[in-house]
Amino acid sequence: LKDLLAEDKKDSGLVFDELGVDYVFYDEAAAVKNLETPSKMDRVAGIPAGGSERAFDMYMKARYLDEKHPGFGLTFANGTPVSNSMVELYTMQRFLDPDGLKAAGIEAFDAWAAQFGEVIEAMEISPDGKSFRPRSRFAKFVNLPELQQMFRQFADVQTAEMLNLPRPTLVGGKPQIVACRMSDEQQELQDELVKRYEKIRSEKVDPRIDNALAITTDGRKLALDARMLSSSAPDFPGSKVNALVENVAATWERTTPTRGTQMIFCDMGVHPTAWGYSAYEEVTRKLIQRGIPPGQIASIGDADTDAKKQALFEKVRQGSVRVLLGSTAKLGTGTNVQKRLVALHHLDAPWKPAEVEQRDGRILRQGNENAEVAVYRYVTEGSFDAYMWQALETKAKFIAQVMTGESGVRRAEDVGGQELSYAEVKAIASGNPAVLVLAETDAELQRLAVLRRNHADEQYTARRAMRELPQAIDRLEKRIAALSADQRTAEGGDSGIVTVAGKNLRPQDAAFAQALNRIPERVDYTRRFPLGSFVGLSFGIEVHPGGGADVYLEGQSLRKWMLSKESQGPRAVMNALHRVAGSYAEHVEEGRRELTLCRSQLADFEARVGRPFAHDAYQDHLAGLRDKLRDALSGTPAEGEPTAADLAEEIKSVRESHAVEAAPARPRVEKRVLPVRRKVEEKAPEPEAVKEPPPANEPIEIVPSFRSRVAKGGSQMTLF
Repeated sequence: LKDLLAEDKKDSGLVFDELGVDYVFYDEAAAVKNLETPSKMDRVAGIPAGGSERAFDMYMKARYLDEKHPGFGLTFANGTPVSNSMVELYTMQRFLDPDGLKAAGIEAFDAWAAQFGEVIEAMEISPDGKSFRPRSRFAKFVNLPELQQMFRQFADVQTAEMLNLPRPTLVGGKPQIVACRMSDEQQELQDELVKRYEKIRSEKVDPRIDNALAITTDGRKLALDARMLSSSAPDFPGSKVNALVENVAATWERTTPTRGTQMIFCDMGVHPTAWGYSAYEEVTRKLIQRGIPPGQIASIGDADTDAKKQALFEKVRQGSVRVLLGSTAKLGTGTNVQKRLVALHHLDAPWKPAEVEQRDGRILRQGNENAEVAVYRYVTEGSFDAYMWQALETKAKFIAQVMTGESGVRRAEDVGGQELSYAEVKAIASGNPAVLVLAETDAELQRLAVLRRNHADEQYTARRAMRELPQAIDRLEKRIAALSADQRTAEGGDSGIVTVAGKNLRPQDAAFAQALNRIPERVDYTRRFPLGSFVGLSFGIEVHPGGGADVYLEGQSLRKWMLSKESQGPRAVMNALHRVAGSYAEHVEEGRRELTLCRSQLADFEARVGRPFAHDAYQDHLAGLRDKLRDALSGTPAEGEPTAADLAEEIKSVRESHAVEAAPARPRVEKRVLPVRRKVEEKAPEPEAVKEPPPANEPIEIVPSFRSRVAKGGSQMTLF
């Protein structure tokens, strides 16, 4: 490096390709997942917009390494490759397996999204509580088995359960929920949040002033402490902060003989509000009041350099600092302080499942000397907390199934989306989750209505195809017979000569050129000029008004080959005749493939026509339950009638027991591909056989196995 930098041409340093790097192992690869994704779907929520310079820089290095060492050069290691959206799987494949995307024909994001994604109209309840409004969102994924298979082509997934790592066990076998009552001030402020949401849904509020994400963020702050939103709110004795302090102090006292340590995660309240309230400062102050020495409490924000962080981490490992506070961003990755950790506290719920995993990974880790540890989640009842923790668990479970290949479903909701919908806010604020079930049920009925229309369209297509396919099959059979007869004739002729005016000529004969010269160069309409015979078949020149010309060969069928405008002499004509005569076998085989395809399509349509809508009974049953739930929510049910809660549970049960695919399965349709330069027609041009276009989310076939890719040195992603 010194020699390279000493060269005269080096002004300010070296570029990457001058360093001699031929392999990069990138740990915590989630740092470069925010790669810009070009897409035409710019008005659909859920698709990442923009990207980071760090991700693009790494992408350029990845492409350079792949060009220098195809199939080698790059390994990503990461515990949470999917943190916010399944779209991140596409980004990881762009880094590690671009050839796999290209081979499948889904190199562009829009093509990938057409195979694996579904833009849905997410129905949200309107402010009047009686109607619904749609919102376009890239929020569902289909063909999940194929997506998992593609992912496993370049990913080596190893979970802690697979490796049986020596980790401490959780007290009670799962995280412990510490439920805290909501104060009157918190309830009033939460009602204000609902009013704000009603306003942005009913009026044209500038999103820079207020929006759904801002309301969700304020709801999370409110769940932490009312003083996060109000300067006049008092210190509520039953708040999460006070419950945390009690728990941390008790654990500190109990584990003093072993110098047990604790971590507190909170992503909000780090810095004081405009009126001076900071959750971090209050927790620290109250812990000191409970008898914990100030020197044993530290915040990661105080360590503003790498050297200070490492010094702080060493103090935690030694037990001289026994309580460490921090956010997920600063403590979630690269923090190895697990040696004496006995308890981890989630004071708030983070945005993403990956952030929960990164938090818990600080204590459930190799190197922890405690056999049993505790993880606490503090939840304010009736606030956003409970809903967010439930959503995080659902998303985390789904991500784990996709990563390990255990998910057997074909379609599922995406894990992205940060802001809560109006229906979710309303359900949380009212304490009645049946409101959310009503909105979800109406959205499901909307989707079933679309599927019913698709079914009706499919039946119409099947009936039309059953009328037209037999005619197409008959034409194909005649075409194959004609091509086969001409093929046999051509195989018995002399391919070195042509017969013009009863004379056998070769390309070098002057008479051949003279015959061609008699053909006019310009015509007002397409005209054919017969010249003679070749290998037992008639041949000639077809001239077009624009000056172009084709050589044709005619027997029971008619074949053509285009001549270039610059070369239309005897040798060019003879070469074109040879190409046409040599292509009969190819086109006979092609015709047989099309015939087989048409026959299989006819059989498929015959089996499909008259088939009833598969979800007819389910749709009717769900619509009836939805109407009953709407009536129950609008008034008090009569004696003996089911309550809104009972109806909501029944609807959930019905929906869980009746999985509906995103779109009806359709046959895979092959496309006929011909060389661009060849113009081919039959004697009488025939319409193509009836073919349905392949559905946008049709499964794709993944051919190479993971083992074969590894044997060839394919890039791998190792997940710990």
